[in-house]
This record gives sequence, C-alpha cells and structure tokens, in this order.
Amino acid sequence: MKKIQLSNGLCVAPAALGAMNFGTTTSKEDAYRVLDAYMDMGGNFIDTSNNYAHWAGTGDESELLLGEWLRERRCRDRVVLATKVGFDRHGRGAGLKKEQIEYWIDESLRKLGTDHVDLYYAHTDDMSTPIEETMEAFHALVKKGKVRCLGGSNYDTWRFAEANTVANMKELTPYTVMQQKFTYLYPRSDVAPKYTFNETASRERLRFLRDKSIPLVAYSCLAKGGYEKDERLPADLIGGERLAFLREMAREKGVNPSALAVAWMVNLYRCEGFPRVIPLFSSSRVEHFLDNLRGVELELTDAELELLNRA
Repeated sequence: MKKIQLSNGLCVAPAALGAMNFGTTTSKEDAYRVLDAYMDMGGNFIDTSNNYAHWAGTGDESELLLGEWLRERRCRDRVVLATKVGFDRHGRGAGLKKEQIEYWIDESLRKLGTDHVDLYYAHTDDMSTPIEETMEAFHALVKKGKVRCLGGSNYDTWRFAEANTVANMKELTPYTVMQQKFTYLYPRSDVAPKYTFNETASRERLRFLRDKSIPLVAYSCLAKGGYEKDERLPADLIGGERLAFLREMAREKGVNPSALAVAWMVNLYRCEGFPRVIPLFSSSRVEHFLDNLRGVELELTDAELELLNRA
C-alpha cells in the first residue's frame, strides 16, 4: 500500500482504520484480526478517541485495547496514531479548555501506552472557550513532545479557518488535518445532523481544504453498509440513480460497491476542486474490512472518475 506524504510531515496509508468500536461491540479477538490484517496490507494510520465507545461502555475501551495491541505487537514505531479530545463521555470531558486538554492527553497516553500521539484532534468545536486558549494549550502539547500534529473534527469551515488564523498570528501549531463526515452519496438537505457540527462536508468545504492543502479524513464514508444493502442506508443520504450507478460500475469491476466508494475517495484529489481524501472505516469482520480495503488499489481512469462525479 503506497503511503501519502502529508504537508505536516506525516506519512500515512491512503485509507485509515477506525477503532471506534474496538473493545465494545467489536471483541478483542475480532479487533486484533482487523488490526493485524490492516498492518499486513501495509496500512499504518489508526484512529481512535478518548471517548470511544462510551455509548457502549465507559469510553476507555478503544484506547486501552489499542495500547495492549501496540505493546503485544511491538509496532508503535510503524503506526501513525490519532486520537481526540473534546466530546462528552458520560457527562464529563466535553470542551476544549486548557485544563481539559492537558488532563485528557495524559489519560490517552496512559491508556495507549505511548509517550506521544502523531495526530491529536479537537473532536468537536467548543464555542464557549476562546480559540486562543484552545490553540495555546494544543501548541504546548506539541512543544512538550506529547503530540506531533493537530487536527480539527466537526468544525464549521469558518471556525476551523479562524483557529488557524489565530495559530498563525501567535506562531502556534495550526490544524493541518480535518476530519469530517463525507461519502460518495449526497446528503439530504432536509435532515439535520445528530450533533451541531457533524455535517457532511460540502463542496465549499472541500474547495477550502484543496486551497489550503489540508487533507480530509472522511468518517461515515461507507454509509453504514448502505452501499451493499438498501435497508442499511442512513436516512440522511440520497440513494437513487447515483447509488445505482456506483453499484453497476462496481459489478463491472468485480468489487463490492463500498470498495468502489473507497477508490473514488482515494482518487478524488485528481479532480479539480477536491482535496486529498483519506477514507476512515472499519468492520468487526476482517473479511468485510479487507473487501472494502481493496478500493485503495483499484485503478480508476479520469473518464471513470468523471462519470462517478456526474452520476
């Protein structure tokens, strides 16, 4: 799997592995199978959070499991490790105040069994805390060597830009990665997101990222299995002719539709107005995960990309 050199210095696989459910709804044994298979395929970009998956457990499970796996496999030096801070976990932890950032990075490092994370995300915007306080706290972690690079997730575009303006003015570390909901299908405009800021990335947001050379790590990128089964398609996505076209091209290419969606995202930077997109996905079954990961190596011509874009 050919790696991507990001402008912030990180060298990552073109698709990231999400560990959100590892240790809760995905058993330790199944999680290890997926992690091992991803690494065997040349993957290295693993994503978690300090609150995964608190709706199915305590919120510590994912980081603790990854810490055990990294220690047992002795592969920390081969992994680009991302975690997050700022979302609620059973009524505590939400926010990006200085003391919260300082507390939770140490908790994450302890659980992950490492002295640093490669990418640390603000998991969602905190409108109640001055941006200066948040960016100064993150920058202090970089200076201490606890964090290599910073990212922002679930931000409005203007707030993300404002945070980086503050960082640049004060000579602080900026956000160099955005994580946001994004997939091949278009979102319905009449369905509000579950949380205030977890909207599907718009074309305007994508043009902003392209202009700033900031990659988009795309979560919810496989529509919860909806590319394969209509009954799994989220209610906030439009299926119709675009979905039918994707499925037909996937059939012709001998891959499942999710793999073709991955291929489309991986190659989207070749099209005008689109940034580098890194699809983030997982599965509790290693066979399903590997089927979808095939999209990373799937070749698409310029004409095929154009057809997919216009469908």
